[in-house]
Amino acid sequence: MLARYFELLVYRANAELSREASRAYLGFIWWILDPLLYMAIFYIVFGVGLRKGGSDYVMYLLCGLLVWKWIDSTIRTSCGIISSSVGLMGQVYIPKIILPAVIVVANTYKFLIVYLIFLVSLLLFHMPVTEAWLYIPVLLLIEFLLICAVSGFGAALVPIIPDAKYLVNYGMTLLFFLSGIFFDINDIAPEIQVYLRWNPMVTIIDGHRAVLLYGEAPDMAGLIWVGGASLILFVLMFFLLVKLDRFYPRVVG
Repeated sequence: MLARYFELLVYRANAELSREASRAYLGFIWWILDPLLYMAIFYIVFGVGLRKGGSDYVMYLLCGLLVWKWIDSTIRTSCGIISSSVGLMGQVYIPKIILPAVIVVANTYKFLIVYLIFLVSLLLFHMPVTEAWLYIPVLLLIEFLLICAVSGFGAALVPIIPDAKYLVNYGMTLLFFLSGIFFDINDIAPEIQVYLRWNPMVTIIDGHRAVLLYGEAPDMAGLIWVGGASLILFVLMFFLLVKLDRFYPRVVG
């Protein structure tokens, strides 16, 4: 049964990617253009217009934006996936946990392509490959676990509490400006840093920058905390989606 569900997940993720690509003339090219244009806009505003940071600010900014976009786009899309799949649920039974999982897998696939391009661009900017790059799989795995947990939890709650989707959107916008994408958290007063570091994306973004830009090991204590909290939330999310599995068609229908 698990093998069948895995095959269904892979099939649905591929179908989602193909459907998304078919909506535009450039098709799959938009997987690369979309995040690049997204990052270019912020670089023009903050790196060129406001002249913030020094010569290395472009990579500093792009690294934060790239890592953030993966979690932001996945969570926002996943929150409404069960409600928008009412037609599918009325035709055939599908475990509801697969619905947000499809979004996570599809967005992860697109992210990895752009992430690889970013790594190549670092080499073009003469940033050397160091031993710290061995931490990249750890960083990606922990963020992936965080994305799975939060996306699934949002998908589980929104059909029951529709207004939660608005709270998620505003919450993600707030975290966008508080995750240290445009500034260094370490430059903030210590008494404020304590609160900002409760945001798990601060630890993840700082970790990517430490590894890729400075050739240093990330904050493993912070990453372990993020990974542990994400794992607990993932388990809660899993049982919530399983328990409400048969309830969602009646609610969203």
